[in-house]
Amino acid sequence: MNNNLNEIPSLACDLTAIPADVREEHILTAPQLFSTAQEVQELPNGYAIRFLNESGKFMSIAKFIDNEKLCCPFFNFGLEIEPNNGPIWLKLTGGEGVKEILQTTLFENIEDKEKLKQLIQTGGDARLDEVVANTNLPLLKGVLSKTISGS
Repeated sequence: MNNNLNEIPSLACDLTAIPADVREEHILTAPQLFSTAQEVQELPNGYAIRFLNESGKFMSIAKFIDNEKLCCPFFNFGLEIEPNNGPIWLKLTGGEGVKEILQTTLFENIEDKEKLKQLIQTGGDARLDEVVANTNLPLLKGVLSKTISGS
């Protein structure tokens, strides 16, 4: 595997970088996690996503980051908790192209299955291909709409 980000030809999620025994769970739990988002704020190089600070939420987000950092090593992750049991903020940012991949995977309907395979690579695992194809993308479309209309 190439660890020099400058030499990676395109940004894509490589699910094979996640341990095999948790790959499918990661794919299935990400939409569940993001469905609980309360707000999305656009940043110059990515997005900040607000969650209620409820029991287990911090650990759910941390588990997501623990896997996501393996398959998407080009992301910067930030996790903040506001004082007095305030909300939890997950920041997903990065270098050139990262905001675009986030925009596509989090907010846009991806109807082109070939484009989906380019963005989320499974190493030819037919079961993972099926799980990815049936995943509820975009993960944050409803939240983005609420945030924009509520602004």
